[in-house]
Amino acid sequence: MTSGRMWSVALSMLLSASPAFELSTLEKGEALPALLWERSPELQQARANVAAAEADFRKTTRLPNPDLDVGVNTLPVGPLNPPGLKEPLLNVPNVAMSLSVLLEVGKREPRQNAAAERAKQAALEAREALRQRLFDAYAVLADVAAAQVRVSILEGLANDAHRLTELQNARAKTGDTAELDVDRAQLEEENVGASLGDAREQLQQELRACAVLLAMPCTPFRDAAQANVWLDRRFESTERPVEERPDLEALESRARAARADELLAKNQWIPDFTVRAGYVHDRFIESGNQMNSVFVGFSVPLRIFDHGQDDAQAAAVAAKTADDVRARLLEVAANQRVRLTTEVDAVEARQTRLREKSVPLAQQVVDRLTAAVTRGSSSLQELLLSRRTLSELLLTAAEMDRRVFQLHLERARLSGVNVHVE
Repeated sequence: MTSGRMWSVALSMLLSASPAFELSTLEKGEALPALLWERSPELQQARANVAAAEADFRKTTRLPNPDLDVGVNTLPVGPLNPPGLKEPLLNVPNVAMSLSVLLEVGKREPRQNAAAERAKQAALEAREALRQRLFDAYAVLADVAAAQVRVSILEGLANDAHRLTELQNARAKTGDTAELDVDRAQLEEENVGASLGDAREQLQQELRACAVLLAMPCTPFRDAAQANVWLDRRFESTERPVEERPDLEALESRARAARADELLAKNQWIPDFTVRAGYVHDRFIESGNQMNSVFVGFSVPLRIFDHGQDDAQAAAVAAKTADDVRARLLEVAANQRVRLTTEVDAVEARQTRLREKSVPLAQQVVDRLTAAVTRGSSSLQELLLSRRTLSELLLTAAEMDRRVFQLHLERARLSGVNVHVE
């Protein structure tokens, strides 16, 4: 079995064992964020990054652990001094114990600020990942809805084609029409049936894509009317500032974290004191040593060669890079929003014309020609041509609804808009 086949089988087993997500229960998509956050494999790393960044911040708020140093010194080796000392291993060595702790100067605050900004950055990046995944889910659901509407349209056309075939058969038996017209009607019925089969297969493909995205099986909308309601939904106002996008706010946090790192690196020239305090118990009192004593001291690193200059330079470059990337993304978003607004206006104008003029007119023509063919006052060929025109217009209108939804979705992606629809 190939690896691709094994993966397909494993995915099928996983989906079959999961509860189905019923699109018929979907209102405005309120359940999707929690569902994706819990089940989407792509978001699990984002959750782990948030937890790791928060743990790093908490660690910066704690003081350094002290060090305990214990030693046994002056172990006798060779001749004793003075000679003849009894039990030299007990009466010569001394035992020393000390505690030392690092006292940082000018470093804790910038380190904490950098960690706090990175925790905020991780949370914003996770929010943006969820936001993008939600938009992907909305797009897939729109594809499902559009496919379901196409199936409904073609089912209606297939029923009409079947009734027309029966009508022509009945008229042929009475000699009111030629057998050629019966054949034409049957061919039209077969053609519509083939298109209906393709549409149903497309619907199943979209449902499979939904299942992969949500990591659980998806069932269709209740009917075409509910699918149309979903396609007619619009996202909340896109007039909110683009700067409120989580990914752009995350870049701001990244820049602030880098500046805090730069300050931390620049403060490396300030020496950090390691303070020590200890106790010594000396058994070699025969030589006049003090039996019990304490000591204190400190050590200071000399920042002669490396005092953080390279780290400061790298942090400055990182901050500038984050600012530059944010500025470029803002520029791209502004240009794309203008383009999308123009495209939305043009497509919505075509959508309105199709809904309000073209489709109703084509339906009227089909109805009149159907009545005329029934009376025998019009040719079947004219009716078939008009029915094909109506079919194309209905399918184009369904695709236009999906396209308008997708354009609004893309415009929402570019803005600081939330993921809920209204």
